[in-house]
Amino acid sequence: MNSSWVAPTAYLLGAGWFFATSIILGIAIGYWVDGKFGLEPLFTLIGIFVGLAVALVGGYRMLKPFMDRFGNGTSGKL
Repeated sequence: MNSSWVAPTAYLLGAGWFFATSIILGIAIGYWVDGKFGLEPLFTLIGIFVGLAVALVGGYRMLKPFMDRFGNGTSGKL
């Protein structure tokens, strides 16, 4: 059985969780701050953009080594 797909799949699954968690936490914290100060939807929108920024920057840093290793179509070892 060829298991060359396991390492890339696990790596990408972790990146997906990172993206989702960053965005959801940004929205949740913004929504919470809006509730505290009554400034809806100001901090929710700020939280969306901060969550997206964290997801993009962190995702790039996380996926850059992955693309260096697996991006050329050959199977590498993690």
